[in-house]
Amino acid sequence: MERALGWIGVSGAVAAMAVVLGLDATLGGQQHRRGGALRGATISEYVYTSGSWAFVGAVLMLAGTSAALLYGLVRAGRVRPVSVGSVLMTLWVMGLLAVVAFPKHNWTVGPSASGSVHRFATLVAFVALPLAVLVITHGRSGAARLARWLALIGIGWLTVLFGAIAVGLVTDQAWWRLIPLGLVERGTAGFEVAALMALGVWLARGEGAGLVMASTTS
Repeated sequence: MERALGWIGVSGAVAAMAVVLGLDATLGGQQHRRGGALRGATISEYVYTSGSWAFVGAVLMLAGTSAALLYGLVRAGRVRPVSVGSVLMTLWVMGLLAVVAFPKHNWTVGPSASGSVHRFATLVAFVALPLAVLVITHGRSGAARLARWLALIGIGWLTVLFGAIAVGLVTDQAWWRLIPLGLVERGTAGFEVAALMALGVWLARGEGAGLVMASTTS
């Protein structure tokens, strides 16, 4: 069952990524884009297009299959039920659910509590997932090493976002205008979801099974 849950996690991540790429290739979010370029528009803007149902479905599917993957990791002894890794994975799932529950806000019309929750949930999800992968994966198997490398690259993309936020706070500039926000978000999400796929493969292949539980009982 654990291996099946691993493949469920992989398939959900692949499907969610395919949906977003499909939206980029077809709709392009043209109605709500700044300048009509993907580099400046976030993925969440698709909620205001005719592809809203696809975007929401993809995020919910990613959240559900990520939860299934976490359950598989716990069952297989890869992570303790209450641990840093499980908490981080839970934050990733909760962040995705909050992104759907609190849609992206158009900040040009003024502040919004819902928009603030959306922004915070997005940051929590983006930070929690790569850290979870780094904490959970262990060993020298190919899938584990790939997951860690992809997570680190995702963190690298994320530092660009946080760097822009820091500069914006210091200079009082609109931080989202300092970088190609859509491109940075897609780079971050792409590598982090790829790390999630590798994490699922690591579980599905049964590599390092039971090491966490064994270490706690020795």
